Amino acid sequence: MIKPAYLALPLLLLAGACTVGPDFKRPAKPTATGYTPENLVPTTASAGIADGGTAQTFDPGADIPGQWWELYRSPELNALIVEALKANPDLDAAQASLRQAYELLYAQQGTLFPTFSANGQAQQQKFNGATSGQPGLISVFGVTTGSLNVSYNPDIWGGARRSVEAQAAQAEVERFQL
Repeated sequence: MIKPAYLALPLLLLAGACTVGPDFKRPAKPTATGYTPENLVPTTASAGIADGGTAQTFDPGADIPGQWWELYRSPELNALIVEALKANPDLDAAQASLRQAYELLYAQQGTLFPTFSANGQAQQQKFNGATSGQPGLISVFGVTTGSLNVSYNPDIWGGARRSVEAQAAQAEVERFQL
């Protein structure tokens, strides 16, 4: 006859492989190719003026650089935007939120690991023999105690892993907001 203790370990390992909820699947990309239902004309009309009247062309597939204002080639605009970015409290707050989100992610990952704690205490005791009827007996001795605790919560149903995934997604949100 098989003892129940021998069945418990395989059942525990089998249950540990289970997770609750489906894995995230990225949704399909939108099928819209533009902002309007019909395609825009690739070139505008030109104006009959000497400076700046040439036709504009649209390139919907072109990549816009991160510092798009430099396309205007205006030193005044560049200086103004650099000054605004340096003095922007929202940018500092977004960077702080991103750092906080990553630290919370690291803290959340800690739930997947065991916890260790140790405690120790040492003290000296003085024994006076007068309390027990022996007035000449005085003794000093030391009392030392120590403990080590190890705890681990197995993530049987995957709740801790899902929490870590959620916190990682929140960190990505903060990164994209920055």
